[in-house]
Amino acid sequence: MAPPSQKFHLFGYPIAHSAAPALHNHCFNLLGSENTYTIWSTSKVTQEMLAVIHDRDCGGAAVTMPIKTAIIPFLDELSPESRITNACNTIVKVPTADGGVKLVGQNTDILGVRNALLSALKEQHPNPPIPSDASATYPPPTASSGPLAGLVIGGGATTRSAAHALTLLGLAPIFLINRDVEEVRAVMDAMPHLSSAGGLIHLRDPADVETYLVGENKARILMAVGCIPSFAPQTAAERMVYTTASAVLTVPYVVPTLPSPVLPYPTRRLFLEMPYKPLQTTMYKVAAAHGWHVIDGIEAMIEQGLAQQRMWLRGVASVAVGSDSSITGASLEQLARQDTRSRLTAQNPVSAAPHEQGPV
Repeated sequence: MAPPSQKFHLFGYPIAHSAAPALHNHCFNLLGSENTYTIWSTSKVTQEMLAVIHDRDCGGAAVTMPIKTAIIPFLDELSPESRITNACNTIVKVPTADGGVKLVGQNTDILGVRNALLSALKEQHPNPPIPSDASATYPPPTASSGPLAGLVIGGGATTRSAAHALTLLGLAPIFLINRDVEEVRAVMDAMPHLSSAGGLIHLRDPADVETYLVGENKARILMAVGCIPSFAPQTAAERMVYTTASAVLTVPYVVPTLPSPVLPYPTRRLFLEMPYKPLQTTMYKVAAAHGWHVIDGIEAMIEQGLAQQRMWLRGVASVAVGSDSSITGASLEQLARQDTRSRLTAQNPVSAAPHEQGPV
């Protein structure tokens, strides 16, 4: 466990709006720690920033845009998740055998998505307990049933994190909806490992939806993640994104009957909408209107922050540690969730804000 009176920072720009300090400082207070979490506004990696991170008083750090990728060359090690997504939003100071520490980069945006979806699934199935460790996956498809798939709407860094999170839950293929073919190609090129798990498939229009998702033994989407800003569509390409998404959302859903030994199937399909300014975005309302179980982006923001807390406390940058709520305790995390949600929902949601920078 990290000793008291350590300093934690969030590096990036713009970050004045970030809810992360309130979340983390609330956690530190509940833990009885004198640790502090503050924002450090910077649009590039500087020597001063690196000196602060290496300082013995620094217990760890968070990184957001525009330096999620730029920070990578300055770290000692990358987690598999950061390597796969080419993004780091969390720096964990991991003890070494010689008494020192190494800087390990992790991407807890992935766990923000994964754990928010698991939490919603637990709401639908309160008993028996649903695990949050690596065993929390769906079984592979059989010859008599179609694949259990995921959907992501977007094309940037958060899209890559969401796609990998869905894959961790055993969903494949991952369908992508995006107006820009080149942007989709960039996601596919950046994540070639997903091809062996069923691939990444671009849904360009409702005709593609019919081809891939309608009919016997076709892929069945159980969970979806929205990663686009909540701005009113202006162009034909932007409107087509909503048209295609609506086509997916209206595909009839029948709960699978094949056995699932670990994760139960959702009674209502899950839709996690990453933007949360305003809280109910256009896509949020569309998904809710079509009967999906919609989770707002505050949940993902909180879950990725709690994953950071667990890793910093243990000094381990793993998915297992980032998903282990026993490290901080269920009561503490529930209080932190309530406090953060209360703060964010009390704010006046005047305008929408892009969320492709990841939850901060």
